[in-house]
Amino acid sequence: MIFLIKVLLVPSSDYLGHPFPQRHNQLFERLHDGTNFEVHVARFKLFEKPMLKSNLVMHELTGKSGDRVASYYLMSAFSHASQIRKIVTQENIDVVVLSNLAAPLAFNLMEELSSLHVPTVFDLPDYYPTSAAGYMANVNGSFGRFLTWTFDSILSYMLKRSNLVTAASIALANYASKKGADEVLQIPNGISKEFLKLHDGANLRKELGYTQDDLVVGYIGSVEFWLDMRTLIDGLVLVKNSGLRAKLLIVGERLLTGYSQKVRKWLQQAGLEGCTTWLRFVPYEKVPEFISAIDVGTIPFDLSNKTAYFAAPNKMWEYLSQMKPVISTPIPEVVTNSDCLLTAVTPDEYAKNLRLVGEGDQSVYSKTLVGHNRTMDRTWDNSAKQIGLALRTLLE
Repeated sequence: MIFLIKVLLVPSSDYLGHPFPQRHNQLFERLHDGTNFEVHVARFKLFEKPMLKSNLVMHELTGKSGDRVASYYLMSAFSHASQIRKIVTQENIDVVVLSNLAAPLAFNLMEELSSLHVPTVFDLPDYYPTSAAGYMANVNGSFGRFLTWTFDSILSYMLKRSNLVTAASIALANYASKKGADEVLQIPNGISKEFLKLHDGANLRKELGYTQDDLVVGYIGSVEFWLDMRTLIDGLVLVKNSGLRAKLLIVGERLLTGYSQKVRKWLQQAGLEGCTTWLRFVPYEKVPEFISAIDVGTIPFDLSNKTAYFAAPNKMWEYLSQMKPVISTPIPEVVTNSDCLLTAVTPDEYAKNLRLVGEGDQSVYSKTLVGHNRTMDRTWDNSAKQIGLALRTLLE
């Protein structure tokens, strides 16, 4: 029987530099704090100033950062892979969890030449080919499509070589199976303890200048290229023209691209600047209060972008945890939970659903209640237990 399992995580991004906790922070902090797991992290130092704290054993990878994310990963791929192999040997790592493209590819290629005989798990939080290509080019352009095809080939190779693939969404799990992964397990995203009780956002709502008559439409999260904010904005224009006092609250900002500047331009062109409040990222523990201050949460994904199509948005459960109706574009994860929320693709559909929310439609309340009840099982604690059991089973 294995009493202590030593795990090395090669995360999807800078484990400490991201402005809010991501899937790997949520899962592996809990795994490490539990019994019988010691989790090490190979940290990609994309950001000089850490934004998050961690209890894990941190190993900072050296390498040339360059001016862009892509150049950092590509220029340092084999150096990072060598450092990762060294950590595995020196720390007597039992299992490696990979979740990136460049360094894991180099790691796998080195394993072909000289295997460390350590099992590998590949975790899929999102669809890497378009999320990586999107930082380098327009994914719908010819160069972007070429990059996506290239990264998809790389990802397929690594999925086939992994002993186990874990995926955040049903769509990603199906994708991994179709690409030839031997064993695939869906481990869903979830919510933290801060979301397990209803918060009162009345005072915050007043501080933000909203009245009871305002229909506050919220978006909380990164403002990046996998979104379709333009259609949501056009829907808000239709709602305002129909007489509803609709206001837009955005809590979040750009990560690494200029997409947010396009959003600001669209708001200006639509004449919505005066009824839009745009805040920077807020501390994660404050997010439930901000959700409580809105009337409806939105997930305006771009259906033509595979990063969005394959997503498992935990903001869906965060909105629902506070009994807020949700309007989302119909990606597979949303369609699977269609009894919990409303879907929209066009400005007219956004406007129609926003009117239903504004009118207090009973069917909207019923869906929201179903979703709220479902959130109680969609916790990060449960997902951490699942990945712990999967790792233990793999090593037995």
